[in-house]
Amino acid sequence: MTTISTEQFERARQLALRLAGIELFERHREILARRSRRMGIENCSAFEALLEAADQGDERAGTRLVGLVTTNFTHFFRHPRHFTAAAEHAVTAVSERGRASIWSTASSTGEEPYSAAIAIIEAFGTEDPPVTILASDIDHAALDVARRAEYDGAALSTVDEGRLQMHFRPASSRSRWIVADAVRHLVKLRHVNLVDPEWSEKGPYDVIFCRNVLMYLEAGHRENVAERMASQLVPGGLLILDPAEHLGRVEPLFSHRGGGMFALRPAVRPPSVSLRARS
Repeated sequence: MTTISTEQFERARQLALRLAGIELFERHREILARRSRRMGIENCSAFEALLEAADQGDERAGTRLVGLVTTNFTHFFRHPRHFTAAAEHAVTAVSERGRASIWSTASSTGEEPYSAAIAIIEAFGTEDPPVTILASDIDHAALDVARRAEYDGAALSTVDEGRLQMHFRPASSRSRWIVADAVRHLVKLRHVNLVDPEWSEKGPYDVIFCRNVLMYLEAGHRENVAERMASQLVPGGLLILDPAEHLGRVEPLFSHRGGGMFALRPAVRPPSVSLRARS
């Protein structure tokens, strides 16, 4: 059975902060041990080897460790109001500028960006709306699931029968469904670490989803990431968080729309900023 010593947990904590900007607390030690066991890390020696490889810059080990400390719980149309608001905002943007762009910053296994794509198709009444959706995540394994776009009943429990028949097709495996090609066509999947000094993908965006992300970041990273997202939004652009999250010192840049939704105040749009690398 995997047990994590105080020394190992402190090392994992430092690596999580360095690699992903994630702040771990003592309560996370047992969670980390359980996830390690589920991933086949059966003893403390194997966990130590993973830490050592990640610390030495092994990309595969770093990815595996990040997978241990990140949460990929999600489902389709989580907080439905968010997707309705995003689609309405995209319709307005297209009427003003001809195109709209949306970024799902922590897309996990794909349910969030595909939900946004479905809402967009329904709002525009066409399978080829003038909208692009960037879906990014730090976890390569989660992105692989999103690329396959195949889901079971648990992920689809909030999708009604009409949407299921219209936007999915049955998979070869029983009780599993694959996202329709028209929905997948709107979504571009990319690996992005939000605490990297530079982001490979650039805006501006009309809507940014950043739900259940900021709450896990160390305070300095959290505020810097929020400020950088503000710099990637068009004036009046919509930033969507989980309803339980807040923006801290960055909140004056936005007007609060309720339910975790914030609109960038046009008069105070910040300059584009880069996040300083942290040790």
